[in-house]
Amino acid sequence: MVGFPLAFGMALVSVWVIIWIHEYGHYYAGRNIVGVPEAAIRVVDPYFPRYVALNDGEEWVSPADLDRYRSVYEQYDPAGDHVERFHAAGELIQAAVVVPVAVVAGLAGTAEFGVALLGLSLLSTTVYVLVDLLATLYTGAPSGDYSVLWATAPPVPALLLLGFSSVHVVPLLVLI
Repeated sequence: MVGFPLAFGMALVSVWVIIWIHEYGHYYAGRNIVGVPEAAIRVVDPYFPRYVALNDGEEWVSPADLDRYRSVYEQYDPAGDHVERFHAAGELIQAAVVVPVAVVAGLAGTAEFGVALLGLSLLSTTVYVLVDLLATLYTGAPSGDYSVLWATAPPVPALLLLGFSSVHVVPLLVLI
């Protein structure tokens, strides 16, 4: 059993890594699915919250400036063929990396670490969805991945959340 300070530090590092994995999911989709050139996309580090910025030719644009961000994004995906994949990629890559690592850790005898990873991954997504919802209600415009997905294809964010939760909860129940 580790002490509280060590456990708290490990949790903070784990959340930092989970968010890093999530953002690199968006980066990967931007580069490999949408076709954004390397010089026009980057993960802004080490800021919190981390995000994927796009370059409009003059400066880096944050997704917080959604209209400009959408405009830059549309230079590479004018028909919006890949918008769902781009916005869902963070959650998909997060689940594809975190869940197997947690399961392997749990099966290797460190069930507490596996449970913590799964719980922190679920918690980070829950917080993100709530912040997205509140910001969207406050601004009256999509403010994050889930609200953008909702605006483009309403079933997608519901299915994404259901799938994301399921692949986390099932191994969580096994490890507990």
